Amino acid sequence: MNADRILIVSHGHPDLSPGGGEIAAYSQWQELRRQGIEAMFLARAAVPSGHPGTPFSARSADGREVLFHAPPVDHFRHSQTQRRVVYQDFRALLEEYRPTAVHFHHYVHLGLEFVRETRRYSSAIPILLTLHDYLGICNAHGQMKKTHGALCEHAGPLDCHLCFPERSAQDFFLRELFIKSFFNLVDRFICPSQFLRDRYVSWGLPAERMVVLDNGQPRWQQEHEMTEGAEDAQIPVSSAQSSVPAAHTRFVVLGQLSELKGTLVLLEAARALPNRLRPWVRIEIHGSLQQTDERFSEQLRAAQEELSPLLRYCGPYLHGNVDSIVRAADWVIVPSIWWENSPLVIQEAFRAGRPVICSDIGGMAEKVVHGVNGLHFLVGNAADLARRIEQASTTPGLWDELRRSIPEPPTIEEVVARQLALYRSPRGTPGGTVPTLRMVATGGG
Repeated sequence: MNADRILIVSHGHPDLSPGGGEIAAYSQWQELRRQGIEAMFLARAAVPSGHPGTPFSARSADGREVLFHAPPVDHFRHSQTQRRVVYQDFRALLEEYRPTAVHFHHYVHLGLEFVRETRRYSSAIPILLTLHDYLGICNAHGQMKKTHGALCEHAGPLDCHLCFPERSAQDFFLRELFIKSFFNLVDRFICPSQFLRDRYVSWGLPAERMVVLDNGQPRWQQEHEMTEGAEDAQIPVSSAQSSVPAAHTRFVVLGQLSELKGTLVLLEAARALPNRLRPWVRIEIHGSLQQTDERFSEQLRAAQEELSPLLRYCGPYLHGNVDSIVRAADWVIVPSIWWENSPLVIQEAFRAGRPVICSDIGGMAEKVVHGVNGLHFLVGNAADLARRIEQASTTPGLWDELRRSIPEPPTIEEVVARQLALYRSPRGTPGGTVPTLRMVATGGG
């Protein structure tokens, strides 16, 4: 009998909150179970209105897929203010399940106190934390963008105070010390990109505890047969328009839709396309508007009405349909205006054999090599994105050349194998404590 008992803790369930981090956590749990390894998936969910005071609800008959109905947290410090859910409810689950390793996929919506309670439960079991963004460093939704719109290169108490003047520099100094006191208890930080790892090392986390490991593609995608028949389909046009090649002129954007994800940059790029390309180019946008405001939704609707049939909003989609959506296109566009970490959509594009056009920063630029397996454009620059769309549509042989160099994304089996080695490693010395003073006293980055 396998001695492993792995607890995967996620900040949400992909059925209720279909973000990349939630999908990664759930996929890894599924792969552990497929391999016959004892594992529980514990996902935070909102407190159900009809059953106040009920901390857990099962989503599987065997009780290994569980929702934890935790109340909201203090998002400035990522602290769970309702201590009972940590010291009673979560502690009771630990004592009942008796995990041999606990892997946190984020702490947002849960609270950092869950990490400390795990260490109080056992000084021997490994604690892992996957860093899906920069929330520990940055109070601006973890996206390291200044409130006036510029990208943030460094974070220090004074810099952060200037972005959030309602909070003093001392508040940010104490926030950093508070967060790092919990990070001190983590044995290994999983970093899906080198870029993110370097940001956290610069912030003060010990390099020896940082493991660069991407999230991996779920098994169902790896086994999905690629359909080649649609690749060379062309948009019918009249002979008068035949001066523009029509071979690879289908573009797709999918995932979360928001200003930070660059959706508005894409709309402006579509408007900037030359008239001669408009009969040929097709841009599809797939994603939910549920978490956007009415102003954003109206901008998208207006652009679709103005630019049809060049641009079409296709609405929300099921994650199980990603492969068919991507393979119906020639190119995938990732226009985010923040650093990103390791966007799931880039892995999905590469798995489907589709080159990516992305912003030239952060984890996007790390995963997509300009002129090798995709194209970069200047972040936030709609005119430059329009030029890349024109280049992709009109350059003979470019699509085939880039496609030949697309790397195979890591499989979920490969990722879980590496994680299992970490789950089974003795704690020993965790690599030293997390420095707490760094240069924060002077506001340096």
